[in-house]
Amino acid sequence: MTSRIFFNKIVLSILSGIIIIECLSLLGHVYGFLNTAIFLLLVIGTFILSLRKLEYGFWIAATELFIGSFGYLFFYDLGNFRISVRLGIFTAVWLAWLIQAIRQKQFAFWSSPYRTFFGIFILTVCLGIIIAFLNGVPIKNIFFDSNAYLYFGFLFVALHVINSWSRVVTLGQILVASVFSTTLKTISLLFFFSHATDPWIIRTIYTWVRDTRVGEIAQVTGMYYRIFFQSHIWSLFVLVGCVIWLMLTNKKDEISKIRRWVWFLTLCTSLTLLISFSRSIWLSLAMTFLLIFCYVKVKQKITWRQFGVTISGLAISALLAVGLISLIVSVRLPGGTGSGVSAVSLISERLTTTDEAAIGSRYELLKPLIRKYMEKPVFGSGFGTTVSYRTLDPRTKTANGGMYTTYAFEWGFLDILVKTGLIGLVAYLFLIWKIFKTGNSSLSKISDTSYRLTVISILFCIISLLIVHMTTPYLNHPLGIFLLICAAAIFLVKPAQA
Repeated sequence: MTSRIFFNKIVLSILSGIIIIECLSLLGHVYGFLNTAIFLLLVIGTFILSLRKLEYGFWIAATELFIGSFGYLFFYDLGNFRISVRLGIFTAVWLAWLIQAIRQKQFAFWSSPYRTFFGIFILTVCLGIIIAFLNGVPIKNIFFDSNAYLYFGFLFVALHVINSWSRVVTLGQILVASVFSTTLKTISLLFFFSHATDPWIIRTIYTWVRDTRVGEIAQVTGMYYRIFFQSHIWSLFVLVGCVIWLMLTNKKDEISKIRRWVWFLTLCTSLTLLISFSRSIWLSLAMTFLLIFCYVKVKQKITWRQFGVTISGLAISALLAVGLISLIVSVRLPGGTGSGVSAVSLISERLTTTDEAAIGSRYELLKPLIRKYMEKPVFGSGFGTTVSYRTLDPRTKTANGGMYTTYAFEWGFLDILVKTGLIGLVAYLFLIWKIFKTGNSSLSKISDTSYRLTVISILFCIISLLIVHMTTPYLNHPLGIFLLICAAAIFLVKPAQA
């Protein structure tokens, strides 16, 4: 049963579908009418499928959240406002759930242990919106700053859909296929920008990634480029899960036959995260690994031999990933270019450099952000609140002398404090604590090995999410919120249903 999660015909079929969607997104970028047509087809189709079987719509929404970063693979252009396909799919699925829930009079949320904590947190979000209105913040800024919290509405849907282990398996298959597709896309873009010479093609691919808000492409040195997607966070979560599975299984286990696929997935996610050059994710990964190692040694009491084998395997995977990156960048093609840079030296420089523009800009933002929070520490200043600071970004320095005003802050917890105050952050952390406690308590009732490992993996994914949010906001992003929603639902699946 467990082997179905990782690599089989279903995962390959999902992966093929995702690749087709990515290709259509690129075509839609070139031909605007195709973008609009596919947007309408996806949203209307999702609504019809959701009315037929709600889980169909939920799986479509999950796939988009796993691959889409900000959700603009397709969009509907209204001139000065774009409706993302993510928002369209969310609306379609949520309305379908509401219609079915009213017809069947089934609201799983009301019997869940989260309702009180969730209700209090949503009240603080609403308060942040009201305060913003009273402070005269433009409605557009309020919407774009707070709309991520709409995705907590998926909690109602998730509790209805994810109610058995088979549904958890399906979600796992979609996640694994999505992470494989992210690896392929990341590698392809790195290879392309390291070797492409045609200006029109380069501009088309670059603007596609930029305009769909999938991620960032930035030249590091020579022909080496940093390829970063916000959706790389799922590669972090999957890698955390892989480490748990590798640490807590051995060749004698019934599920040991899938270990080779777990190692392959470990290599793919390691490769993706190294190419991303995200220090926030690297920091989260290192701290989470340390906590995992302490947990498996103290709590699970694994042998030193098993511990050493896993650590050695992870080190080999990292070295293979570095070697593959060097090969991807350095290989010379006829009519193309290549770079002789060393991936090892670039990664080492990335880890040790402290005077880079991105780091400097974060520190320049810190003091103004703290001052802004201290103006209204209890209830916050509301969503859309802006802060001006001196950025070291060369583009901004050229445009307006380096001063930059924004309502999107890199310091994740300070962002929540500024917008919703201390009560908002405390309410959010209590909700996360309740989800975490529910998962931890369920471990004592689980006998199935695969289900138990899944729960432990998700618990550590939540920890890694909290760590990465310190310097890169994800708790106020649909991707981080969706992890919490899925965790909340999975933790309530009863052992008998597994």
